[in-house]
Amino acid sequence: QTEMPVVREQKDESEKLLCIAWSGVSKRIPVLLFCAEAVVSKDVAIRSVGEKYNLAFKIVRTESRLVRGMLVSHGFHEVHPNNNDFNLMWTGSHLKPYLLRSLQDFQKVNHFPRSYELTRKDRLYKNIQRMQQTHGFQNFHIVPQTFVLPAEFQEFSSSFSKDKGAWIIKPVASSRGRGIYLVSSPSLIPLDENILVSRYISNPLLIDGFKFDVRLYVLVTSYDPLLIYLYEEGLARFATVKYDHATANIKNQFMHLTNYSVNKKSSDYVSCDDPEVEDYGNKWSMSAMLRYLRQEGKDTTLLMGQIEELIIKALLSAEIHIATACKMFVPYRCNCFELYGFDVLIDSNLKPWLLEVNLSPSLACDAPLDLKIKASMISDMFSLVGFVCQDPLLRQPRPDRAGIDSRMKNPLFPCVDTQDKQQVVRTIMMIIRQPYSMKVLRRAQEEYDRRGGFVVFCTLLVSSALFCFLISWLFVLVPPSFSKVQARMAFSSYLHRVQLRLQCGMCAVDRVILQELVVRFLKRASSNLRQDMCLEEPSRQLCLSDRQRILSHQLGNFIQLYNQETKQMVESLDKIPDEERCINSNVFQEFILEASENDLEEVLTFYTQKNKSASVFLGTKCDSSRVERNSDENRESDLSLFCPTVSQKPSLSKSRPGSAGLLKETDSLSAQAQSNQLAIVSALRKLVEKQAARQYSTSSHISLLTQHVSHDLHIRYMFSFSNITA
Repeated sequence: QTEMPVVREQKDESEKLLCIAWSGVSKRIPVLLFCAEAVVSKDVAIRSVGEKYNLAFKIVRTESRLVRGMLVSHGFHEVHPNNNDFNLMWTGSHLKPYLLRSLQDFQKVNHFPRSYELTRKDRLYKNIQRMQQTHGFQNFHIVPQTFVLPAEFQEFSSSFSKDKGAWIIKPVASSRGRGIYLVSSPSLIPLDENILVSRYISNPLLIDGFKFDVRLYVLVTSYDPLLIYLYEEGLARFATVKYDHATANIKNQFMHLTNYSVNKKSSDYVSCDDPEVEDYGNKWSMSAMLRYLRQEGKDTTLLMGQIEELIIKALLSAEIHIATACKMFVPYRCNCFELYGFDVLIDSNLKPWLLEVNLSPSLACDAPLDLKIKASMISDMFSLVGFVCQDPLLRQPRPDRAGIDSRMKNPLFPCVDTQDKQQVVRTIMMIIRQPYSMKVLRRAQEEYDRRGGFVVFCTLLVSSALFCFLISWLFVLVPPSFSKVQARMAFSSYLHRVQLRLQCGMCAVDRVILQELVVRFLKRASSNLRQDMCLEEPSRQLCLSDRQRILSHQLGNFIQLYNQETKQMVESLDKIPDEERCINSNVFQEFILEASENDLEEVLTFYTQKNKSASVFLGTKCDSSRVERNSDENRESDLSLFCPTVSQKPSLSKSRPGSAGLLKETDSLSAQAQSNQLAIVSALRKLVEKQAARQYSTSSHISLLTQHVSHDLHIRYMFSFSNITA
């Protein structure tokens, strides 16, 4: 069996392969990169990487030739649906909770639990309605007026009597246009089953007289925090009969419905066999549609901004349900990902309307354009999601879970070009509804680096000083430095959080361990105070709660004396050294107030590593020559109680593998970066007020696939995809 590479020296050989990226704190975890052309080129070198690591997948309760072909072409082998030794489970439905709970950290599934809150039409509407009631109707007016029948029949009848236009009927859990039709009277609506009735949008935007909608591919890699990616290319799907809003045509599905599954049955359906032509027939690329609208004088930048806003709001409406389910059933944050198909209709006023969100969007390739777009999208999605190259038969813990490799010289977030800085900022800005953590930021950055044709867009609608603080550290916009006073503030805040945890209820074993660490710290650190501190270790004969109470009181006394010395230090300084190079004091203060215990530990670790000593904030008695001679050794020993990266001794912080010492990598950030803090804050506010304009067009990496696919190959592909997967 092939062993997973955990030794740094093994990286050199694989680095030559373009289909491997390295992730983790010390960049020792191999992640497979996918190439769309491999589906048709059958490159042996690309296939060999997956075979080397014995990567496996299984497809359950669905069929996807494109997914199977993409995985097989990258060296994956398929296992039986009942086999649990897999890297990817691709399923057509939700998983049972017991299956989710059994997932290993390297295993991935393509659905989140309870994602039906987004993909069932009735649940989507109810969630959006809840957001309308909470945040204002106009702020979440992204779907047409809708009622769930028969429960809301009276409300529907009242609304219908005021406006006797057409309404569209949809089953609550159907797809591919099945069971959808238009009515002009409530008497025509059956009430023996749950259905959705929505006001029909009678003024759709037309191209050459035909109604169309847009299928967009949206990837979510996490709901806590919410990380959203929109693929840069989509499909515009046209009806096959020119639009006429006259009531006489209300039953003509080929005029009013734009679903491909419906219109392909029409005798007027036109297909295109040339992958280079994207604006012909009843299916266009989204970029071709946008180019057409621009030529007609439409503001496509505004349109796409509104579509992005619509996607974000729809996902936010279901976020709380799905995030809660993930916390209950999913053992690792990286186990689940999901590709959604958003169907959007644009009206004549250029307002986008959300029609539905598809749980498993069709990946069928009935035309060359389908293959070109969907194969590129699937390969980019698999790269972004990040399959760790691990043999599923070994099931050993991943390396690189704690600490960092001291030999790594590169910063965690390398310097980026000016054109990319706003996009990088957006990556961070997607992290919402929880405290910012370096681990999450690192994951977001790694996904951003592997994003391919996926576009990251903002889901955080307010800027914060804490966010600016993190940005200034991670992206070389400001020299990563803060003053000795700020270091002492961070240390005091950290000790206060330890004191609070000491007062909280814990299991007996944790209480004993924490108490011992606090005693050791106080014995060492109290000798460094300028003012003598009366310290008596509580008797071990006392019960744990009494001993805990006494230690909490003594730690509080230490913090009080420590803060007094910090205040005296500030008063004695006319000017803080290197103040112009330090983080803005207001920004740092907000960070201190909002940071978790682990975040503060990472700050202290970074500062200690940067200054090669903990003496910068642990303090000394000025008249003690003994302390002066042994200060560095003693203070680093003191800090080792808190920061495992200084020493391998236990930490007062709660165990969080891989978190401590993360900021140490930022020590090699460029010292030449001279952007100031105010400029960052200003830039972030501008980003919040208005996203940078972005023109959507087919990217060059999508077009590369076309070069590998001839017309004959497309025809053969449409009739027999099995040849590709053979």
